[in-house]
Amino acid sequence: MRKLARSAAVAFAVLLTGATIPRPLPAVVILDSTWREEGGARGREADGFSAHIRLANQPQFRSLVALAYEEDGEWGAGSGTWLGNDDAHGHAYVLTSAHNFDEAEAGEVLVRTDGGTVLRGDRVWIHPGYDTEGDHTGVDVAILRLNGPITDAGPPPLLYAGNAEKGQTITFMGFGTRGIASVGEDERYHRGTDKAAAQGVVDEAVPLRRGSVRMDDPGNFLSVFLPREDGGVENPISGARRPVSRLAGLLGSGDSGGSAWMQRGDRWVVVGVNTSGDGKAQYGDSSWFVRVSGVRPWIASIVPGARFSGDDNSPAVPLPVPAIVAALSPSSATSAGCSARQRFFAFSDGAWYPASALGPGRRSGSCLVHYDDYADDQDEEVGPKHLIPWTPGGPGTALSGCEPQAEVLAEEDGVWYPATVVGGGRRGCRVGFEDSDDETLPLDRLRTLR
Repeated sequence: MRKLARSAAVAFAVLLTGATIPRPLPAVVILDSTWREEGGARGREADGFSAHIRLANQPQFRSLVALAYEEDGEWGAGSGTWLGNDDAHGHAYVLTSAHNFDEAEAGEVLVRTDGGTVLRGDRVWIHPGYDTEGDHTGVDVAILRLNGPITDAGPPPLLYAGNAEKGQTITFMGFGTRGIASVGEDERYHRGTDKAAAQGVVDEAVPLRRGSVRMDDPGNFLSVFLPREDGGVENPISGARRPVSRLAGLLGSGDSGGSAWMQRGDRWVVVGVNTSGDGKAQYGDSSWFVRVSGVRPWIASIVPGARFSGDDNSPAVPLPVPAIVAALSPSSATSAGCSARQRFFAFSDGAWYPASALGPGRRSGSCLVHYDDYADDQDEEVGPKHLIPWTPGGPGTALSGCEPQAEVLAEEDGVWYPATVVGGGRRGCRVGFEDSDDETLPLDRLRTLR
């Protein structure tokens, strides 16, 4: 659900204390040594990327797609990852960066698949925490719906739902500009429209901060640093001082919205969305990625059948609605009705928001709602399982005590977030949030749907 208006301004982010302002558009910038080994040289700058192109073209990465803006028609303006199709309505869904839409509407964006099919966007959802001002890199994510299905990009990928990214090697890729680490990205090193990939070690895996819709810095990012081959550049996060492999690198302009992958056993999972980088993409600079696990409920609320996989080897499961909805939704939520101006709490982006009905939606049983304190262009169709009749005290019923492990909703700024009771005290219940710090809250800010 997109609750924030699109701005024509460019998105910026500052992720580390004292860090430079990242570039808003992060293909890959590679090690000088690998570039030379692969045939790169003065006058042959574009010849040294064969290994990185081969890496990106491995079959597990077929879901990567190229973006172009219709007005210029140049592939590589952005990148994305196909998540799957809505077979009932004939649409495909693509995960990409929100800032790819700072100056474009959905219908102005074209997508080219691995098999060469070209489709057009017809709707875009921007993460509600994203803004073009402030540090919103961790929620710089969008989902683009296309005007047809994708059938030539392999199977839909698995999205990572765990929290074990730190210290792991990830492989990230896109269709953007290339370069070498002593120079940074440079058009002299770019030729053709091939995708390219590079690798890095996750130095930071910062969780999504609760209340991120209203936060200037919502967290929820992964970072990768590019060392010199000789270890001559200090890693500011006390990580490795030498490249993880000869395929190490950073993001370049046009990689935005592409995917970062991690291998878990015999599976490859998408752990990040390419978003930004600092400096000129040279030795000693970093690239950042939206952490997919932190926006899992938001993705699942939009994409039918999105597949997630955690840290174990359990089968990947489709989550057509967030797991917390299935666990907490009462039967009354499925029969709330949809009379004009009827009040609800509507579930979106992993939380319950106060809203008013505008009338029935186009889908059977759905309701078109307007969210309190948000603009009219953020109105949205919501299914019956995502609606709870409004009451002044909050969704569901009041909490009578601090039963350990009880699943509850916790209020902040009128929005109710899923949480779990972990203990009690004189001031209320201590509750834990997914990927966020525990907090003690009074009982009047806690509710239960059971």
